Amino acid sequence: GTLIWQLNDTWPVCSWASLDHGGGWKLLHHMAKAFYAPVFVSAVPVAGKIELRAVNDLPQAITLTVTAQAVAMDGTSRDLATRTLNLGTSAALALSVAVAEGEVLAYSWTDTTGRHTGVDHFAPRPYKTYDLAPTQLMYQVRNLGEAFAITVTSQALSLFATLESDQPGRFSTNAFTLFPGHPATVTFTPKTPGAEPHFTLRDLHSATY
Repeated sequence: GTLIWQLNDTWPVCSWASLDHGGGWKLLHHMAKAFYAPVFVSAVPVAGKIELRAVNDLPQAITLTVTAQAVAMDGTSRDLATRTLNLGTSAALALSVAVAEGEVLAYSWTDTTGRHTGVDHFAPRPYKTYDLAPTQLMYQVRNLGEAFAITVTSQALSLFATLESDQPGRFSTNAFTLFPGHPATVTFTPKTPGAEPHFTLRDLHSATY
């Protein structure tokens, strides 16, 4: 189990809370939604390789397919391995892979129903040691009536791509990984109906260069 020391802030402050003073989700809360999912795959470095370990907290076994790729900083990728396994109600080793110098591991998983899916990445070295390429992030917004669909594209590997709004509201996800040629669509629902938000887009490259 997990003991949460501080869930929310009571005033504007930089802290370890995952909810801000207005109830908005910080990046930690979006990440917690992912790593507390009932079906999850984690990356564990072991003896020069990276083990992808699948966890199933559902009451029944599932069939899970795990796919791994090595990704360079310009976004080019190469396939490493794919495996489909019968995952019981405990953790199991799905794949054991390795990436070359300067690459990160990208991996995804899905069950046969399509209800339990996820994507993640793992950097074997500290992020500051990678030669991050300019990502040239761009986005387009489509008004859905009560919400907005934001489609984000990148020209290189974009780590922790993050959307911010000048209006209170909720993003469907945040702090995600983007690859060239693979746009991501995020939904934003304003707290006040009819509000016209303006968005800011950042990622690890823009925050460090």
